[in-house]
Amino acid sequence: MLLWVPAGARAQPLTSAITLAATPSSTISGQRVTLSGQTSNALSGSVVQLYASPYPYRASAPVATARTNADGSFSFTEYPDRDIRYRVQVVGTPATATIQLEVAARSIIRTKPVPLGRAKVLIVLFHPKDLRWGHALVKWSFASGWRGRFRPAPATRTVKLSPYVIVLYTSVALPAGHYRWRACFHARGDRAMADPERPLGCTGFGFHGAGHLPVGFPGPAAIARAGRYLNGRGGHTALAVVDSEGRLSGIRIHDTFITGSVVKAMLLVAYLRRLDARGEHRVDSYSNSFLYPMIHVSDNDAATQCWSIVGNGGLYALAHAAGMTEFSVTSDWASARISAADQAKFFFEMDKLIPDEFVGYARFLLSTIAGYESWGIPAIARPLGYAVLFKGGWRPSPDIYLVHQIAKVEGHHHTFSLAVMTDGDPDMGYGINTIQGVTIALLR
Repeated sequence: MLLWVPAGARAQPLTSAITLAATPSSTISGQRVTLSGQTSNALSGSVVQLYASPYPYRASAPVATARTNADGSFSFTEYPDRDIRYRVQVVGTPATATIQLEVAARSIIRTKPVPLGRAKVLIVLFHPKDLRWGHALVKWSFASGWRGRFRPAPATRTVKLSPYVIVLYTSVALPAGHYRWRACFHARGDRAMADPERPLGCTGFGFHGAGHLPVGFPGPAAIARAGRYLNGRGGHTALAVVDSEGRLSGIRIHDTFITGSVVKAMLLVAYLRRLDARGEHRVDSYSNSFLYPMIHVSDNDAATQCWSIVGNGGLYALAHAAGMTEFSVTSDWASARISAADQAKFFFEMDKLIPDEFVGYARFLLSTIAGYESWGIPAIARPLGYAVLFKGGWRPSPDIYLVHQIAKVEGHHHTFSLAVMTDGDPDMGYGINTIQGVTIALLR
């Protein structure tokens, strides 16, 4: 922006005049700006005074002086940290010129997919020390696709990292594909800096952007195909899949079922977490004496021994750590009720829930279950080149069977988990066939 103000109300042949310009004409906080100008009818070596008036422009103060060159030119170097007005005056004359400079805040913006099927937006914002922008309420909104409608997301608070830096971040579950986002917060002095990223409707300081969430494996078409197959089977059924991008989907994923032996995987992890809490860093022979048969051959007595140590409190603590919302247990381990959603999430995140020193042990147990119990998911997936960590559960009654299986499947550059729940099966073979048919539908 270039302004010049002549000295005096009437033009006189020998009256001084001055101009002022900024290079660049707008900038980012803390970067160098060159203020340059030209005088006319002023002696070489005349003194030019620079004044600065930062937002909110209430007062100006002298910040630097320079002398004119033989051709009347002069320059200053400044590093503004917010919107600011600069004024120059040839000392001893009324000749002045003023410009207003927009100064944008420096920011770092990152978007990325995170489990479970969520988009994470992180904004690091640098600002002048006297602007107290920490703990400000941030309003977020997201839109799926290129033309989808923006919908509000849960608000967050800015987090102060230092007197000069705040962070805005959130994560929101969204469908795969393109998405758009907006963020806006209000704080004292939120108009002190230029805000080129301010979204429509934001009256404070804001940002907007876009991102992309990849489609996971198995894809939506495969999961829908498996759901249709399951709906054609008898009894009460459910399917939950956490795909390779951590996105949860399926049918009747929040219905609850009697656990059968599926909860034994939770007992294993709860016990290993207890060992770590007690300062133990290896699985001793006593612990292995019941953990191994509990998983390898689904021994009920071994499960009862493990449960007598971790108790329902240990199971609930694990359920809370795993983000389960439908888990419950009333008396012993066999009374537990589980949902497909909770179990699929649990198996997908299991390695993170187990103390590091015990991850290898748990993976060994869950991947080497006795061959005569390796029906269902591993029977289909392993011949296709996948490694499978799993636990099944079943319970007979005089007329009907309950048959479940939960697995983590790894291979072909994919990792995903699935939980298949069936109740009301006429016999165990029917339930096994249902689980295998779902797996075929997912992997074919």
